[in-house]
Amino acid sequence: MGSLVTSSGTGTAVPAPVGGALRVGVIGPIGGDSFAENILECLPGVGADPVALGPAFPQPASRPVAATLELLRRASDHAGLAYQRRLVAAAERAGINVVVSVDLNLLPATVRELRRRGVRVCMWFPDAVANLDRQRMLLGDYDALFFKDPLLARRLSDLLDLPAHYLPEACNPVRHRPPATAPELPYVVFVGNMYSARARLIGQLLDHGVDVRIYGPAITRWLRDPWLVRQHAGRYVAGEEKAAVFRGAHAVVNALHPAEMQSVNCRLFEATACGGTVLCERREALPGLFDEDREVLAFSTFGELLDRIKWCADDRVAARAVGDAASRRSHVDHTYQHRLTELLEVVL
Repeated sequence: MGSLVTSSGTGTAVPAPVGGALRVGVIGPIGGDSFAENILECLPGVGADPVALGPAFPQPASRPVAATLELLRRASDHAGLAYQRRLVAAAERAGINVVVSVDLNLLPATVRELRRRGVRVCMWFPDAVANLDRQRMLLGDYDALFFKDPLLARRLSDLLDLPAHYLPEACNPVRHRPPATAPELPYVVFVGNMYSARARLIGQLLDHGVDVRIYGPAITRWLRDPWLVRQHAGRYVAGEEKAAVFRGAHAVVNALHPAEMQSVNCRLFEATACGGTVLCERREALPGLFDEDREVLAFSTFGELLDRIKWCADDRVAARAVGDAASRRSHVDHTYQHRLTELLEVVL
């Protein structure tokens, strides 16, 4: 282990290898404000050279081709191992010291091969426990595993003796910040994927006369009821448009996936960083991240959510002040630079 590389903007430092800058490869899909994309953009802020290695398995644009490849991936490791040999070779050519994977399709054999070549390898898993799939990251002999759910990290560490750590998601201070101007949007917004629990909650809000807009990928066919489609803006938002939606809405409803045991999601950090007035479903991790009344407005029941929405609509000045406080907190404590500093200190 060599000299320290100072991370700009955080006042902390991470160790660098002897004889050169720390080179960090990131495995995961790029585009659409993705997790991997934000990590890559923020790595220079902690003194590391980022290298995009792409996804752990091909992700073609064609749905039929993607479906065929997914069947092959699930049937056998042969295709995955052949593809991931290229990732290992690319990491070696680039002189990578650390690999951060956010892709659960990285195979245990590939992790071992990277480590055999002297590369430190970690996973930062960004999803709820329902998306652990076959849990193969638990067999991969990683140098470290990072999960946003403290209960999951603790269980894996205590019972399986894995190097599991709690690490929440974050905001990108360049992308996720209050826009210079934002239209006043007279409705509450949901941003992200649609699933059954979220669809039911939106239906309840509509039944109570709450105006709702949905932004995100197209609603899956089996869930595509006419009343839900009418509330959908018809597009996925990113960048400045997403910031304007977060900031301009009466409230950003952050209803969490039922499989978020004690954790929160990336939307919380992105929306608060953009100055949105965020109504977040309570989880045990939330009080350690934000003040539940001054920076975000927490709720546990539907009645409490309705009360929060009414307050936001009735007192726009106070609601804006909550968004302002949340933005300051996210940019001070919850950036990717902060999280990556912590991650690299553990891995190195």
